[in-house]
Amino acid sequence: MRKSRGRKLDAGGGGHGDDLMVTPLLDLFVALIPFLIISVVLTKINVVDVGISKPVANVTKSPDNFDLLVRVSESSAEVTLNGKILGKLEKKSDDKTWYSTLHKVLVDVKKQNPDQYKIRFEPKGKVTLQTIMGMMDGARNLLPEDGEIIKKDAKGEAVKLKFLFPNVILRGVYT
Repeated sequence: MRKSRGRKLDAGGGGHGDDLMVTPLLDLFVALIPFLIISVVLTKINVVDVGISKPVANVTKSPDNFDLLVRVSESSAEVTLNGKILGKLEKKSDDKTWYSTLHKVLVDVKKQNPDQYKIRFEPKGKVTLQTIMGMMDGARNLLPEDGEIIKKDAKGEAVKLKFLFPNVILRGVYT
């Protein structure tokens, strides 16, 4: 064995000197760029606008002793209040008639409980998103033909309500 004189060998680099190996880095970019472009194209973002203004959201806190639940399937909807069944609505013809029948039941509940704002929806079996959204729309807003629903505010003044049950909770929704 011979000792080298005056020249020190670098510990790393394998004789390539100080140059940076960019080939693996380029290979990584060549693989990642098409993947990122395709993943952006395939990503779909859905935004659901509930249409609640901030002042309404502040006063819509419901006490815990009120539990309004609507169980929805493709052919029926069951409305329960605190565990008691208020009505079972069968889908007989078109969706609009079905949604308006549910709306009428919820207006009756609202007239008896004007200080409540929370409603829960629970799908039974496979239910389309369109069916659930139609039911939610029917439960959210008061219509002119529903008549006026008046409640007392914190000062004791009468206030005309604009919403039925704007705090909607979806329960048991899985993809």
